[in-house]
Amino acid sequence: MSKRLVNLIAAAFVAGLLIGGSSGAARAQLGIPRSCVGCDLRGNDLHGRDLRSVAWVGVDLRGVNLRNANFSGAKLAGVNLRGADLRGADLRDAKLAGCDLRDAKLDGAKLDGIKLAGVNLAGSFLNGLPDAQIHALLSTCAGCNVSSVDLHGKNLQGIRTAGSNFSGSNLSGTNLRDATLMADNLSGVNLQNADLGGAALCGHETDWNDGNVARGSRIICTNLRGADLRGADLRGALLCDSRNGPDYADRRDCAPLDAATLRDVAHANLTGAKGP
Repeated sequence: MSKRLVNLIAAAFVAGLLIGGSSGAARAQLGIPRSCVGCDLRGNDLHGRDLRSVAWVGVDLRGVNLRNANFSGAKLAGVNLRGADLRGADLRDAKLAGCDLRDAKLDGAKLDGIKLAGVNLAGSFLNGLPDAQIHALLSTCAGCNVSSVDLHGKNLQGIRTAGSNFSGSNLSGTNLRDATLMADNLSGVNLQNADLGGAALCGHETDWNDGNVARGSRIICTNLRGADLRGADLRGALLCDSRNGPDYADRRDCAPLDAATLRDVAHANLTGAKGP
């Protein structure tokens, strides 16, 4: 998936949330609106609140107590959740676009089915979370910021990320088998002894265009420039066709990825790596 396509998906996602309607910049004292643009809810205690299926855009929830709140099915765009207490919160099947989750407390949060686009997950707050929660956050993550995160040894098998930034992160010994890492930035990332077997690292984009000028087809790969791949297992890594859709879920249109493509397109230094 190209960066342009990732941006379009994220933009369309946000637009879908905006179409849902808003109540204007309502203040907290008027109640908690189901649909709102620009609400300032800082200083509120919303723990345990029923916030199912809310559609919020640009809401400020920095540092808010949201413990055990129910956000299942919610649509949040541009919501600032930095430092929010989401311990035990239900975020199943929620859709977050352009949100800031840095320093949020997510211990015990229910994250199954959550979908992220352009969400900021940078920093150290993910480090102490169990594998299952980190896996849920990254299961469908387009254009996310996952920089400077220590995920070494985590089980992230089968995650699907596109256009996400992992720069400065530690993924050594991480299980990324069968993952889809398309057009991600893994430059300079520590991938020593990581398992990338069967991972989709490159895609064949058949409708590539540069602005309004059609350019035909090309191969795009996740950026592995400067990544430490010593001991990493790349056997069975894949190059997939864009007809599969953005998550490349149907691997029948994938082919084995060769070392030359990894070197030339992904800019990978394969010294010490296993395969492909």
